[in-house]
Amino acid sequence: MPTHNKWGLQLLNRHNSHIDLPMSASPLENKKALVLCAFGTTVPEAWGTYTFIESRFAAAFPDYEIRWAFTAAFVRKKWREMGKEIDSPATALARLADEGHKEVLVQSLHIIGGYEYHDLIKTARALEGLPKGLQKVQLGRPLLSCDDDYRAVAKILRTHSKTKRKDQEAWLLMGHGTGHGANISYAGLQLYLQEEDPLMLLATLEAFPDLQRAIRLLKKNEQNTVWLMPFLTVAGDHAVRDMAGVHPESWKSILEKEGFVVKTDGTPLGDLAPIVDRWIVKAREAAISAT
Repeated sequence: MPTHNKWGLQLLNRHNSHIDLPMSASPLENKKALVLCAFGTTVPEAWGTYTFIESRFAAAFPDYEIRWAFTAAFVRKKWREMGKEIDSPATALARLADEGHKEVLVQSLHIIGGYEYHDLIKTARALEGLPKGLQKVQLGRPLLSCDDDYRAVAKILRTHSKTKRKDQEAWLLMGHGTGHGANISYAGLQLYLQEEDPLMLLATLEAFPDLQRAIRLLKKNEQNTVWLMPFLTVAGDHAVRDMAGVHPESWKSILEKEGFVVKTDGTPLGDLAPIVDRWIVKAREAAISAT
């Protein structure tokens, strides 16, 4: 797993401080920009994952200036209270337009096409084609967007799990879940995970499939040892508290109370190079469609 957490706050400081362009600066008609849009996190240590993600995008898009935006308003508000301004997607795009950019590539770092992603679509379309503004905004899709994504992600996760667990140990992924119809993506991925390995399960915090369903399947298969891993872009509060916390409501505590031996792997999706490369594929597809 990448060791990059100490650089996370430097990334935060660099990408969200406004820098005035010199008055003599020429128009940036051909300048390229890439905005990486994540849900966001309130955990400073998790910023290291964003550093790693950016490093891979920078290598894949060497001619692009990279900016960041958080789609979650409450996360941006939390950072503002701590004295750090983080752009919303709308602010990031407006800032780029003010700086003279005409075309911008936006890549969603969301896992499924839920509320946050659809709001991102609306923002991109609203700010595209305005007089003296951005002429074109190309948007890359979330991680799970087509059949190939499900197959690829399931294989990547199985490969990663095999570096940690023994043959008869189960692997349970914690997803977030949503009331949006895109929540079906979690159930869809579960099918592909089961094809890869019957001992791999996925459950969500706020929707279906849930933890109780996973517990029933684990008991039915007479599993004794269960690994927990966050199916989240970064290992933020959900991974630290809700998955692996010591309080009685954490998944780890609930599973231990049910009699399982629980081991944890705190690696978020954003720390897995093959997963980040799937987002890079999405960005390349969006960039190609603009030509």
